[in-house]
Amino acid sequence: MKKVKGKKRFFLITCLMLLCAVAGIGGVLAYFTDSEQTNNKLKVAVNDTNIEEVFPDPSFKPGSVVKKEVRVKNNGSDTYVRMQILFSDSDMQQYCTVNWNTTDWELKNGGYYYYKKILPKGSKTTPLFTTVTVSKNAPEDEMKDFDIIVREESLQVGYFKSADEAWSAYKKNK
Repeated sequence: MKKVKGKKRFFLITCLMLLCAVAGIGGVLAYFTDSEQTNNKLKVAVNDTNIEEVFPDPSFKPGSVVKKEVRVKNNGSDTYVRMQILFSDSDMQQYCTVNWNTTDWELKNGGYYYYKKILPKGSKTTPLFTTVTVSKNAPEDEMKDFDIIVREESLQVGYFKSADEAWSAYKKNK
C-alpha cells in the first residue's frame, strides 16, 4: 500500500507541476500579447456639381446678340472646375463671337476653360461667358439646328496643392 500511496503522491505532484507550468505559459503569453480596437469615423467627400444656364431666347439669327450665361454650381465638397464649349456645327463657329470671361477662366490644352479659383461648397462660378454674337453673314438656314454644347467636369480639391496637379493626376489615372 505504501508503494501505491507513493505513486499517487508522485502522480499528484507531477500533475500539479504540469498545471502550474501550463498556467505560467499562459500568463507569459498574455503578458507579451497586446490588442487594441479603435473605431475611425471617415467622412466621405461628395463631388456634386451642375451647370446653370441663363438662356432666355435660344434662337440664333444672323446679326443677333444672344444672352447666354453659363456657370457651375457646387453642391458638394470644395472642387476644381473646368468647362468645354462645343459647337454642334463646326462651320457655324466661325460666325459666332463668344464674350469669354478671361478674368476668372483660363483656356488651356484640349479646349477646356479652367476656373482659376477653388469653388467652395454651395458656391457658383462666375459665368464663363455672357453673350454670343452671331455674324450678319451667318447662313440662316444652317442656324435652325445650331446648338452650343456645354460640358463641365470637376475634381475634389482633396490633398492636391493646385488645380494643375489635380487635373494632371486625373489625366494620368483616367
